[in-house]
This record gives sequence, structure tokens and C-alpha cells, in this order.
Amino acid sequence: MALTAFVASTSKLLSKFVQDVCIAKDINVVQMRNEQTLFAELQASTPDLLFLHASIIEEHDDNIIARIKADDHLSRAYIVVFASRPEGAEFAYKVGADAFLPIPFTNEQFEQILRLILNLPKHLLVVSKTEVLPNTVREAGAMYDFSVRWARTADEALQIAGETFPDLILSEYALPGRNGAELSKNVKSSHLLGHIPVVLIMESNDEELVEQCFEAGSNDVFLFPFDRQKHITLISNIVKPPRKGRKYSALVVDDSITIRHVISKMFKQMGFTVLTAANGQEGMKLAIQHRPDIITSDYDMPVMDGWEFCARLRESEFTNDIPVVMVSSRDTARDKRKAQALGVAAYLTKPFKTEDLEKVVKALVIQAQRRRKEEILEKYASSDALKTIGDGASAVMQERTVTIFSSNICNFGKKFDWLGTERTLEVLNHYFHVVISTLIKHEGSVDAIMGDEILARFDTGEPSTDALNAVDAAVALLEYFDAYNSREEDELEIRIGIHSDCMLVGNFGSPEHRLVYSMLGDGVNVAKLLQRATAPNTCLLSSETYAYVKESVGDLPSYAVPRRGGERDIIAYKL
Repeated sequence: MALTAFVASTSKLLSKFVQDVCIAKDINVVQMRNEQTLFAELQASTPDLLFLHASIIEEHDDNIIARIKADDHLSRAYIVVFASRPEGAEFAYKVGADAFLPIPFTNEQFEQILRLILNLPKHLLVVSKTEVLPNTVREAGAMYDFSVRWARTADEALQIAGETFPDLILSEYALPGRNGAELSKNVKSSHLLGHIPVVLIMESNDEELVEQCFEAGSNDVFLFPFDRQKHITLISNIVKPPRKGRKYSALVVDDSITIRHVISKMFKQMGFTVLTAANGQEGMKLAIQHRPDIITSDYDMPVMDGWEFCARLRESEFTNDIPVVMVSSRDTARDKRKAQALGVAAYLTKPFKTEDLEKVVKALVIQAQRRRKEEILEKYASSDALKTIGDGASAVMQERTVTIFSSNICNFGKKFDWLGTERTLEVLNHYFHVVISTLIKHEGSVDAIMGDEILARFDTGEPSTDALNAVDAAVALLEYFDAYNSREEDELEIRIGIHSDCMLVGNFGSPEHRLVYSMLGDGVNVAKLLQRATAPNTCLLSSETYAYVKESVGDLPSYAVPRRGGERDIIAYKL
């Protein structure tokens, strides 16, 4: 289905420029007719993409982007701000846009926007003196559909970035000539490149150097040694498309850029959009304009300190119900009582552990959910329509080739424990309902449910049919959750591993108390290992399963999945 774009600009020339490029990419275009009726026109067209000229935003008294994202019919649109001003990228992200497009722009810049919006394979630029880092990222990133370019110096990186507009720049700090912080500063100060995320890798743990990197505009800093699995996952999260639908928002107010980064990163990992301010005066403006769901504030800040900031928040009708977490180096009972008198919801003393702050935030969000009743919860009946296996008590234990299917929800604990018990169970039961129904439809049997992990087997007696049924079920589930994530706020990313092996199948347990018809063998561990090694919303097949289905699915990229204890790597294929 073709995308629909809405172009909002008072300049006919700019509108036509953006429209022509959209049409060339087979995107349907609706033009703004009257600035005064913009919101009504948007509601009538419900676009997938909204190209919004910066001047339109400035001419509105309220934050038009915040209003769009709060509307049930418009919140799923990707908002691209376009402007010819030097600080355009900074302005776009400050007002809550999903992406920025400089005017004039090249085809490569527009392609970058489409990669983001349509979740197409991402382009990474790795800046390193040796081939080790580029090869590591290339090997691991292939599973996440990254393509990798390599530069040896900051100057070479800037040249390549200006020609290709990568989705992320990953650079070592120690480079010949200009270091990584200088590279980051050059990128972030560029009108054309300022929107590109920059991540630096450092061998030093020096706090001043790390702060220097953040001051230069770096989006994150990874400390050596480079952890392939951990850091590739973080990179994938940075370049993944903005989540559709309403997201919780946080405002982080602190005069330390390092503290702002640490707290912002925690919020982002929890799925929040994040605004930041260096003092209470900036924070007050953002709080009134955006009305975030939660605010963290330092106590000692220039211009307007935390005490006055919290007092102003409580005085304003627009912000007096927003929960505030005070983060301070002050640790006296008097300071805590003062904060309590101002209505501060929680008080944390620096230095603090991010998990402590995360617990506080989760508790406050749950309270806000119940108080405001923002969500209408869908109710799902529990799944009890499992396939009957016949007379299990008399089933004979036997060895036979089956295909094992393992699936789970990515980061289940972190993602859902702050939603509250009721909502978590509803989302989880929906996941169980969809996965189990799909498995049964494709002649699979659920073998076990362990937390959010589902283990199933396909054992009709024909190994090639079983393998193909399992693959068909995986494809159906991946397509379903791609569509689900495009329309639902509580995103569900799943991983699937499939392996075919000779297993012992039959009754296990106590004949007098409880028997379970199940399977036993190392093949279960292989399927689980493949599932845990793959990227979100993807599936890995073992070479044994792939041999059965290759004629049907065609050539697939292969990967070596390491096993513990020095055992030989598993050769896997990405579906």
C-alpha cells in the first residue's frame, strides 16, 4: 500500500520541491490548502508522513507537533521538519519532530529519511585506524541489516558522510589528526549532517574526556572493550525508526551534561521521548509547551535552581500535576522535607544508581496511568484451545525427527514491568493468543510456556513438511507483529529460533500424579540459542532446518552463532 504524505508550507516553491521528490518515490501527496485550517486538513487526510516547514511551527501559538502527537488519528504519522536555517536539526528535534530534512536536499538525504521511516536496511559509517572494528561491526551488524562504510580519519569520515548521509557514525576516539570528539563537534555543527547520530568508542575511562565527548554533541560513548552483542544492540536501538503512536515523555533538567545524558539514556531505554534543559528557566518553558509525563530536576542549577523550578511547576495549571523526581547531591533531612513540601514525588541523592531511578520512574508512571486513565485496556480470554495429542497416558516414548520452534519477547522484563500487573498480563496474553493460534494453524503443538518464552514442536512424521510448517508460522508471526507495532503503543518485538533434530518424544513425569507429553534432547537448547542470538523481529534457522526448506525459501544469509564451552559454532540462516 502506497504511503500518503502531507506537505505543510506557505512557500509554493518549497512545497512543490518536496512534492516532486515524494511523487518520484511513489508516495501520494496532499498539499496544505490553508494554514488556518491545517489541523482539520490533517485529520481529514490522516497521512503516514508529515513534512512540516519550520516557519509553520513558529507561527502557531501552541506546539503544533505536540498537538498532532496527542491526537488519536494523527499520532502515527512520522513528522519531518524541513528548513533552510543552519540550526534546523536542533530546532526540529527540540520541538519533537521524528526527523529533519535540510533545504535544499539531495536524493541521498531523502533516501536517509525513507530508510528511517520505512525501517529499511541502515547505513553505518565506522571510523577506525584499523580494520578490526569495521570487520566486527560488519560481521555482527549483518544480522541487523546494516551496511558498513569505513573511514580511517575524521576528515575522510566527514567527506563520506557529506556524500552518503549515513544513519549513524561510529568512531574511535583516538584518531590520527582530529579525535573523535572533534569529529562529533564538526558533524553536529553542520547544517547538513547535524541530525546524524554519533557514537564514540574510548579506551580511557577518564570522566573529563567522556564529558568532553558529550559536550561535543556525541549521542553516546562506548568504553572499551567493544562488546559485540551489547553494543550492536544499542546501535540498532539508535537507528531504529521512531515508534509510532503515543509515547511517554520525560523532561530532564540538570546543568551537568553528563547527568543529563545518563538519565536521558535510561528514559530512552524505557521507551520515552526525552527533552532536556540546563536550568529551571529552560525547563519551565519546555514543561509548559510539551507537558511531559514526568520530570527529573537537579537542585543546584544556575539561572533558576530546582527549588524555584518546582515551585513554578506547582503554581502553573499546565504543569501542577506532573510528577517530579528531585535528583540532588544534597542529602540532609531538611532538604528532603523542603522537597516534600513542594510536592516532589521522589528524592534521589547523587551519586545514584540508574536502576534506583528506573524503579522510581516505573512506580510513578503506573500511578499516573491509573490516575489519568489514559489507556482503554483490551481484554483477552486466556488461550485454552491447544491441539489434542490423543491418549497421552498410553503414548509410546520414541525417537523421531521433529522441528523445534522457540520464541520470546525481546527485553520482556525491562519493557513491561513498569506497565503494572494488569496491563502486562493483557499484553502478554495477547502475545500468547497470537503465537499459539498461529502455531496450531500451521500444525504445530505447544510444548511449554516458560515466562514469555514459547517452545513448540512440529512432528507430523514428515521432517520436510514439519520444517516448512515451522518456517511458515515464523513468517506469519513476523508479519503480524510488524503490523501490530505500526499501530499499537505497547510495542512487541519477538525473536524466533528454529532447529530440526532427532528428539525423544513421549510422556515424562509421574504416572500417579502428572504426565507431560513433551520432547527431550539437545535440539531444544539449539533452538533457544538461535532465538537468543537473532535480532528483534527476525528468525534464525539452523542448517538442519534450512536444508529441508531451502528449495522453498531460496538463498538466505548465513551466520556463525557461538556456543559456550568451546563447542563448535552453530551455522544459522536468517529468514
